[in-house]
Amino acid sequence: MTSHEHDRTGDQASGGGHIPLRPDLLPCARSRDDLLDQVARGDAATLDPHQNHCVHCQAALAEFDRLWSPMRELAAEQVDTPEAGIDAALARIRGAVEDTDYATLRGPQGTTRVAARVVVVAARHSAQEVPGVRVALSRDLTGSQQDTDSQVHVGVAGTSAVIEIILAADYGRSLHQLAADVRRAVTDRVRHLTDLDPAQVIVIIDDVLD
Repeated sequence: MTSHEHDRTGDQASGGGHIPLRPDLLPCARSRDDLLDQVARGDAATLDPHQNHCVHCQAALAEFDRLWSPMRELAAEQVDTPEAGIDAALARIRGAVEDTDYATLRGPQGTTRVAARVVVVAARHSAQEVPGVRVALSRDLTGSQQDTDSQVHVGVAGTSAVIEIILAADYGRSLHQLAADVRRAVTDRVRHLTDLDPAQVIVIIDDVLD
């Protein structure tokens, strides 16, 4: 139903294990500060071609946008924002993606860190339990189809996650409805198991099987 080339590098495709070349970079080598500038300008929803297909950029933008929203509300009220408040907001935002292999949930009694690969497993199992999903697919470099964990790509930042799933469906099913069912199942399962908020669940139906 949808076919496109994905702009990914290294282990980015599997959603975990990749270490950026520098701590200020995402696994896809994009600058965290550039994404923060994009959010501060109000352009979080304006994605460039790379960001359109990058779960790491999308997760970071969603988390930055969530954390930056109090600053937008203060700006709308036209009040003077204390310098300390701005510094605190920037510190929270930069800390949200200090480790792109883990999501971070902070509470009054401590901090919980959830690995991206945990989200991969939760999303894969919940998608495969949806009636009409035949198998989850990925493609290797030769173009042949594989049934491996890499059918699910996950980006995490702070409490936000972006999930992309490639599927094969039973022939005769409404593909639009199937995608909606998968999206709902994955969102509910990930929230229930991890308390993370999937900012986006991208469903790619790459084949239909008799």
